[in-house]
Amino acid sequence: MRITAPFTWLATALALAAVALWPTFVKGREAAARAASFPTPAPLVADYRERDRTIAFWEGMVRKNLSDDMLSPRQLALQYLQRYRERGDLDDVLRAQRMAERSLREQPRGNEGALIALASVDLTLHRFKAALAETKRLERLDPGEQMRVREASLDLELGDYAGARRIIERLPPRKNFDIARDTLVSRYDELTGRLADARDLLERATADENAVLETPAQQRAWFYFRSGEMAFEAGDNDAAVALEDRALAVFPNYAEANRLKAKFLCALHRWQGCLDAAIASAAVVPYPETLGYEVDALRALGRADEAARTDDLIRVEERIGNAQHVSDRLLAIYYAEHRERTAAAYAIAERELAVRDDVFTEDTLAWAAAMDGRWREARAAERKALRYGTENALFDYHAGVIAARFGDNAEAERDFERALALNASFHPFYADDARTRLARMKSSAGNARAQASDTKPS
Repeated sequence: MRITAPFTWLATALALAAVALWPTFVKGREAAARAASFPTPAPLVADYRERDRTIAFWEGMVRKNLSDDMLSPRQLALQYLQRYRERGDLDDVLRAQRMAERSLREQPRGNEGALIALASVDLTLHRFKAALAETKRLERLDPGEQMRVREASLDLELGDYAGARRIIERLPPRKNFDIARDTLVSRYDELTGRLADARDLLERATADENAVLETPAQQRAWFYFRSGEMAFEAGDNDAAVALEDRALAVFPNYAEANRLKAKFLCALHRWQGCLDAAIASAAVVPYPETLGYEVDALRALGRADEAARTDDLIRVEERIGNAQHVSDRLLAIYYAEHRERTAAAYAIAERELAVRDDVFTEDTLAWAAAMDGRWREARAAERKALRYGTENALFDYHAGVIAARFGDNAEAERDFERALALNASFHPFYADDARTRLARMKSSAGNARAQASDTKPS
């Protein structure tokens, strides 16, 4: 049978298309096989609906003042902490602290649960060094893997990545259903330049956590929230938004998930969706970052008066809502990004650095210093932020702007290219600025080469 030329071209085109699609097909098969290997999710329990009732029960038990009752205040402390995670009221954290201390007064020895609650209070209030000291005390009482994982997690908050790595390397071989360990290693990988590995590990931890019936809905949602954050860091923007929606389906009105959803949608210039998510998040916890997304969305939608009023709320949040200084980094970021109160942004970032010297605080300090005209300090801080190769487009953009300030255009070009390769929509304004700066640098370099060629003797 004779095959005509058109059919030959069609067969060739189909073959080439199949070759092009083969990696996607293989990746899809691998993802399906991976999902099939995960445990079956447990039914979702809306435990948050019973939180107030549960707290009222334990409050009643505490009021009875039973002699040697260390259990009731300890359980109440844990319930207060869980309600804080669900609703963001810092007063619940302070209530938890009082109950944990009361439990320890009733039973100072062998009361690891109260010590864990107290360490969780200090972690929540960004008293990381105190939380680490309490965790090490717990390790002496219970020298198991759980406490070492907690210690390494606190090392990451404090920027002691070498210390965290030493603990990780000394952990026993991984076993099935190792949620805390997988979450820790995922975070370490994310911070030290292995984002793809971090995402894989967190996906496994998420599946394992979903298989535990007793897991609070908010905690199950947290894993989707974090997966969405890393998807955005990797430039997988549609997946990032979908994961935050998944978190909200598990735990409705989750402030953290709405906060990140607002961040992603603002970066994608989907302004109304950004505004809706930011308003929903700020209604629960009015973080400066979230209010900032409101401001940006309102301005983009032409609602300048509303934007100005929301901007004023951020200053109120600094004066009244940040008494415990848990929003310091978020305030510094907002002021620096919007070039408002840049001296205050720098001072706030410095204060945060005294609490935790991690890569994110170094990057915040670098950008706050740059926006306040402290360029040499900015360059030193940004180099510290980048020393572990963290895959974060914002870090690279900041580094590029700072390098360009010092006339190091080759380094700046590499930084901008890296930022855009990670996520072409990493920020609502800085992504476009990176593209503009990069195009200008390449054009200038091309003109310089052309002029050099013209001046060569023939």
